[in-house]
Amino acid sequence: MTIPQALEKMRDAVRLRHFSYATEKSYCQWLQSYMEAVRIFPKDWTSEQKVQRFLTDEAIRGVAASTQNQALNALVFFYKAALGTPLGEVDALRAKRPSHVRVAVSVGETKALLAAVEDVGGYATRLVAWMLYGCGLRVTEPLELRWKDVDLILRRLVIRGAKGGKDRVVELPRVLVEDLAAQMRMARAVWRADAAAGLPVVMPGLLARKSPRLAFTEAWAWIFPAHEPTKHPRTGEPVRWRMHEVNVQRAVRAAAAKAGLTARVTPQVLRHCYATHTHQAGAAARDLQEALGHAHLDTTMRYLTPSLPGVRNPLDAG
Repeated sequence: MTIPQALEKMRDAVRLRHFSYATEKSYCQWLQSYMEAVRIFPKDWTSEQKVQRFLTDEAIRGVAASTQNQALNALVFFYKAALGTPLGEVDALRAKRPSHVRVAVSVGETKALLAAVEDVGGYATRLVAWMLYGCGLRVTEPLELRWKDVDLILRRLVIRGAKGGKDRVVELPRVLVEDLAAQMRMARAVWRADAAAGLPVVMPGLLARKSPRLAFTEAWAWIFPAHEPTKHPRTGEPVRWRMHEVNVQRAVRAAAAKAGLTARVTPQVLRHCYATHTHQAGAAARDLQEALGHAHLDTTMRYLTPSLPGVRNPLDAG
């Protein structure tokens, strides 16, 4: 099988299951690397041996554990979903997953950071940063909001198709209602101009093909639309995409520097701060699990900066 043929099978399998374009791009990149690597492997090796050698070489090369796991997931999916021949056991040298303490800066530092955040590139990155902390969101979650996902009266946001494909409802802080309403008025103006010009918004999965008119409705309009139309990476048609998360990342990094924070602060750190600060204020871990959209409580607990209760330092003992 040639590399183009393998990539075509991978794309077909990914799109059949309505995976995101980001997943399709990542899986295809790993498949291409794998197909190029197996050219020098012995012809009589099994698929399991080839995958094992490829992953071992990646570990020796020094890739992160999460990167190697991504490669394994891509190849397992290719053999099972695209070729219909699931892999057996793969015993490769695995990259070591380091154990890091998650960063959550203090409440005071977080407020200083948020006060320093500015809009970047003409986008409402300041509002997005405040939403990350105020709602405990991942960086892409507010950017994926559509008009139908926001209820300003009840102050509710519906986060759809988040990590793991799960939907959840989060509370919008009162202090952000006015700013979000202003952003929605701007988004409505963009939608009206696009609808008049016949420019659709990007739709999830096969919805654009099944119900093409929905791409021109206000309900599906982006809350944080991109400034300019772009070509859809799969179909090539002109579409309106949402704001790219790199703008938020730049805004948060610049704000951290402006606020004089020594810790490395990213948009994800604001989510950690939400979990830690609300927990310190009395929120139960189970409630935080639901708010953060975690499948397992263990994941939530890793977001909470420990306060070491009951541990008395021997130097302070009288």
